[in-house]
Amino acid sequence: MRYKIKDVAKINERAINKKYNGTINYIDTSSVTDNIFNNPKVYSSIKEAPSRARRVANLGDTIISTVRPNMKHTGFIDKVKYKNCIYSTGFAVVTPLKDRVDPFYLYLVLTNNKNTELLQSIGETSTSTYPSVKPSDIENLEHDFPNINKQKEISTTIKMLENKIYLNNKINTNLVV
Repeated sequence: MRYKIKDVAKINERAINKKYNGTINYIDTSSVTDNIFNNPKVYSSIKEAPSRARRVANLGDTIISTVRPNMKHTGFIDKVKYKNCIYSTGFAVVTPLKDRVDPFYLYLVLTNNKNTELLQSIGETSTSTYPSVKPSDIENLEHDFPNINKQKEISTTIKMLENKIYLNNKINTNLVV
């Protein structure tokens, strides 16, 4: 069935409490590209962290930069290491409604070339000095979603392929001397 993203997910549902007391592991938009995460920048308190350090993401969420969509600053939170981070307000944090959509399938939909190009074209018409989109632009993207079992099957296959590619690249890196 054809759904808008807002029918299967929520965007920017959680933010860090301004009274939070503890270390901040911060990830900005330049720290993630095509689901490859750089290590977070660590701040000893929320007062030391950048003012943009506000978004909270949980396992199964997708983060997608609202600035320059064609740069593919997107990621899928599937490792506990990145679950406990605080993300820049330059990201839209997309939380799937798990009874309607498989979380990784949603990530694949949001980051496919068609949607990336569409968001870039929307961003280029924005009034800011650089291409940017609003969370509502992401919410209004449409996609033909197969049933949840088919989504899970597709997600499992793609994850297995991505893991194999990752491992092969690591092996190749180690072979080059």
